[in-house]
Amino acid sequence: MEELKPIAREALDAFASIAGSARGGLADRGITLDSFATVNEATADKLAADLQNRNADRNSNLQRLRREPAIARLVYEDEGSATQTLYLSPAGSPPSASVRVCSYMSPLGRLATGAVGEEIDVMLPRGEAWLILREKMTFRPIENGEGWDSQPAIHFRERSAPLTIRSLRELLREAGVPAEEVDAVAAWLEEGEAQDGDGNILEGIRRDALTAMQLRVAPILDSFQDRIFRLPIDSRIAVLGPPGTGKTTTMVRRLRQKLDFEYLEEDEKLLVEEPDAAGLSHANSWLLFTPTELLRLYVKDALGQEGVPAHDERLRTWDEYRATIARNALGILRKGSGGGLVVSLAAPDEWLANDALQNQIGWFEAFQAWQSADFIRQLTTEANILAKSGDGDAQRAGERVGAGLARSSNPLRALAGLADMRADLARLAARLGGETRGVLAQPLRVFAAADPDFLDALTVFVTDMLRNAIDDDADDADDADDSDDQGDDGEVESGEPRPALHGRRLVADVFRRAMRTAALRQAQGRKPAQTSRAGRILAFLAERGLEQPELKEVGRLLLLQRAAGRLAGATSNYLRRLPARYRRFRRVMRSEQRWYGPVSGLAAQLHPAELDLIVLAMLRSAREMETDRSLSSRVADRRPPLLDTIAQLRRNQVLVDEATDFSPVQLAAMAELASLGTGSLFLSGDFNQRLTRWGTSSEEELAWAAPDLQINRVSITYRQSRKLAAYARELARLQGAEVDDNAPDFAENVGYDPVHGSGLSDDESTANWLTERIREIERLSDDRLPTIAVLVPDAQSAEVLTGLLNIHLAGLNLQAKASDGEKLGKTNEIRVFPISDIKGLEFEAVFFVMVDQLAKREPDLFDRYIYVGATRAATFLGLTTYDVDLPAGLSQAPLVYQRNW
Repeated sequence: MEELKPIAREALDAFASIAGSARGGLADRGITLDSFATVNEATADKLAADLQNRNADRNSNLQRLRREPAIARLVYEDEGSATQTLYLSPAGSPPSASVRVCSYMSPLGRLATGAVGEEIDVMLPRGEAWLILREKMTFRPIENGEGWDSQPAIHFRERSAPLTIRSLRELLREAGVPAEEVDAVAAWLEEGEAQDGDGNILEGIRRDALTAMQLRVAPILDSFQDRIFRLPIDSRIAVLGPPGTGKTTTMVRRLRQKLDFEYLEEDEKLLVEEPDAAGLSHANSWLLFTPTELLRLYVKDALGQEGVPAHDERLRTWDEYRATIARNALGILRKGSGGGLVVSLAAPDEWLANDALQNQIGWFEAFQAWQSADFIRQLTTEANILAKSGDGDAQRAGERVGAGLARSSNPLRALAGLADMRADLARLAARLGGETRGVLAQPLRVFAAADPDFLDALTVFVTDMLRNAIDDDADDADDADDSDDQGDDGEVESGEPRPALHGRRLVADVFRRAMRTAALRQAQGRKPAQTSRAGRILAFLAERGLEQPELKEVGRLLLLQRAAGRLAGATSNYLRRLPARYRRFRRVMRSEQRWYGPVSGLAAQLHPAELDLIVLAMLRSAREMETDRSLSSRVADRRPPLLDTIAQLRRNQVLVDEATDFSPVQLAAMAELASLGTGSLFLSGDFNQRLTRWGTSSEEELAWAAPDLQINRVSITYRQSRKLAAYARELARLQGAEVDDNAPDFAENVGYDPVHGSGLSDDESTANWLTERIREIERLSDDRLPTIAVLVPDAQSAEVLTGLLNIHLAGLNLQAKASDGEKLGKTNEIRVFPISDIKGLEFEAVFFVMVDQLAKREPDLFDRYIYVGATRAATFLGLTTYDVDLPAGLSQAPLVYQRNW
């Protein structure tokens, strides 16, 4: 292998040159406003922000180059038959170096995915070029006290298996020893190492064991993954495939490339050059969702390895993000001032009918159709009230609105028509409001004058009622349906949040609203519901011997005022009052025994899946309103504030890991968070690994959630040894799943068959068996402890087993740690996980204990749990049972087990 030694010397010198150049570049401030001879004052702030972001990208790239100078050396032949040598960096290019360097993210980086001898088309600035790859060596650079090295380096050859060089520096050290100085014993030892596969140069690709809990991010993707990650930023992509096929790696690498302006095409730059609606620059305008907190931390660590600052505001779990926007942005969930709904994370599924969670697409579409029709019904009702009022202005307005509604049942068409009448309707509401304002304020004055203690007693009563609102059903249909659509003077509200009232002003406002509801009910010949705020305040008056005021006439004016106000404010109300329409939908459907079970919580409580439904309806409706040209042009000067609030939630890129664990409704809501300009969406997942009963289970559901989705299937598995990959493949097939996976070319990690510990009927015997197997793994791993996970059926089992394991592991100076679902853990810790927390993670060794007990507890999900657990292991897999035999699904041929490794 003499021809490799000059390449090794060149590579190590190149590492030093690139790293040195990066260090020098970090001392330079980069381009600032001072670099320009003149600066336009009007655009100075934008230019300064743009320069700051670009300098941040540049510095991040240089910092990485200082630690990881190059990941590959390529020799290629250009179209003029000239041979050129190129070093690929993981990110960016140094200011200067002794060798030619470009980023893997650049178009030339495509060369690294080809086979030696292959002709590859590359899009260069001058146009498309066809280049022939003649040599390729990939690196894993490391710098220590002796200088730079690559451990390992892999040399790819044409029509031959690649060579794994464990150490480039060791290769040069061997080259420096004269033949006459090598004694017979040393030669004999080196020859033995080569024969045993333990020498410095090995045939095939050898994979290092994981010794830290982190994602194994390959420095270079295969050609299929490379094509996916280079797709334009406005693509909507789903990457589906078995475990260990690099789906998450592709997602991380794509995000990294698309965040760097330097590597975007010109048409991509046009889409993202301006800050988004929230004022975020493109580098910060992204969201990545994971189903669990532990996986979120895992992906966050992988993003850090790639040089992507993963702020917690951008990397979220869906449950946490949904609750935040539902409360703070969309106005769905209750705040301290009252109003709104309350999501119950512990809500039983019995609140919903059996088919609701299993058919969330049908459930959502039923709601959308119902709420659209209900909105038109409401508008028609208000128009009829005006048309029959006998008031000339109100009658003419009502007839005109009614005629428009009769022509179309589409809410957006109706809103466009009402937008043209808004000014007339707003003036009508203001006039009627002026006639009612003083009348509604009068009862409080009368009661206060008649009873000196009345105001103090009312304050105590209202304060207690508001304090307990979170625990009762105070916000029932009366309060929700009678909320004002105009202020005290009748002016139609813009949709902005009302100023917060406190103390006595809040008490007075609550009382006035109660009188308003009472007036409306008197005009309608009904009484307020006893549990509503109005009903409770009327009961309070009765307890003090006070008669309910006569408000029937003002109630008739209020009906007209409310009708005019609702029609004038219809554009804002279509979004803002959508949660109230959902509550009506639920009442109607429950009475018809559709979608909802007979058992429910309080009227203001929501199952988490119901919150998903409302969130998607609001996000989707907002997008439809913004993209409807006719409506947008009519409301341009009176744009509902909630549209701007929702626009500020959207980001240039939205990515979802383990997408199949989310429901189609959740995925559709995430897709709506992509900016209108890019629509950029990246989903990663595997139907066979879905661990939720209500997760996305088919490509048809994915297509519903995100129309125009490009589905890409990956099949080359990089995580597992050949034996464990074969075991997982057979396991999936026995479970009835279709699996298409292949080992990478020249992968030499044969590995070991799974082991089975039988008859371990108590935790003590299980802990003892695990300790012996861990001792065996460490011995087989050259006394370097790889990452090890122990999977148990539930959190309680994790705590008990962890305590016993620590007693047994003390003799090995090791410690077990039960996962809390929120920390990755430390090196040399044996992590003990409930199976529900393990999705998306990777370990060198996995033990799945008490599998027969899990089969009894979770018969519906057992197959998926076993498949996901088995595919977390890269090299070692162990199963234990209380009984002598494995469950039926694990004991069939051709599944093979050993007693030890």
